[in-house]
Amino acid sequence: MTHRSSSKKFLVAGHIAKDIHIKILDSNKLPKVFHRLFKNSTPISEVGEVLGEKWTLKKVLATLKRHMIAPVFYSYGGRGPNVAYGAALLGAAIELIGFVGEDFDKHYSGFYDGGYRTHLEKAGVTINELILEPDELDAIDEENHNHGVLVLKGKEIPTIYCVKDLNGIDFYFIDDIKGAHTLATRSPIPKQLINDHDGVFITSGEPSFNSRLIDYAHKKNKEIIFDVGAYNTTSLYLKEVIPKCNVILGNEYEINLVKQAFNVSHVTDLFHPSSSIATIVLEDKIACTAEIYERERAEPIRIATTEVQKRVSSIGCCDGIAAGYLALHAQGHDNVVAVKAGLIECQSVWQVEGVQEGMLNKRQLFQRLKMR
Repeated sequence: MTHRSSSKKFLVAGHIAKDIHIKILDSNKLPKVFHRLFKNSTPISEVGEVLGEKWTLKKVLATLKRHMIAPVFYSYGGRGPNVAYGAALLGAAIELIGFVGEDFDKHYSGFYDGGYRTHLEKAGVTINELILEPDELDAIDEENHNHGVLVLKGKEIPTIYCVKDLNGIDFYFIDDIKGAHTLATRSPIPKQLINDHDGVFITSGEPSFNSRLIDYAHKKNKEIIFDVGAYNTTSLYLKEVIPKCNVILGNEYEINLVKQAFNVSHVTDLFHPSSSIATIVLEDKIACTAEIYERERAEPIRIATTEVQKRVSSIGCCDGIAAGYLALHAQGHDNVVAVKAGLIECQSVWQVEGVQEGMLNKRQLFQRLKMR
């Protein structure tokens, strides 16, 4: 395994959430209008817009209940902390950026390791929080802002409803009404924190906040890893941020969104908009495989692992890929080893309910890497 002599410190930015898991038999047996939801994250306030005026979240949940094959349960969630937690467990130096409410350390039912803050810190994630009223956001000095986590009074950790079936089809609803992340649009970015780190990893979050984060990191020559996600991922947003990134991660659906944004037909065409883009990882969580596209290489490197023996839930498997890749990349390993680590994490997450419940520690990961 090749690696650098020194490691890099990364910030991880993305939604912090509590997940409610809803398991159904077959998504294709839901009303046809639900197909619009597949592989997407839909804000609760937009349910009627996406499905039609007669649909409310209450009606959606009642429909899903009729197709459920297991009880509903809570878990730690949000793509940002999922990746941060997994990467920190693997030994990477990680600090979290995100927005939470006063319940950040509340021990919700299903939280197996205490409140969210306590749980993340136990794994080694750095939490540097600032508690404030929403109307105090404007008073933050952005140039000297060095708090990654803003705890907003009167708000709460947003709830994400995670729906998945036995075929690996999943989709999500995110609370954009009570959730603290709704204030991200008007929040300053932590410029001093970015200055103090080597790179930033950005996944699903509020596009306006992410855009400013990426723009500043790019200007400061920080390494930028962008996990495309499918939350408010418009062509305009992608055209703005993709050229400033160094590494792009995404599944076929997500990479197709990027290709559509730039009106290109092949993954390698995405290297043309910017010389900054060095690597694109096209992942498949169902097969636990990936293709690595590198700027200077004519053909992709195809990576596969052994078949997943136990498939319990597809939720968060892509977060496992991202966590494994980020952790080993940050610690100096090459793309092949980093992607292999991500696929091993993907396999492990497949075998549990929840996401972070399936994340491996460094010893476990390297034992499995040696077996391949």
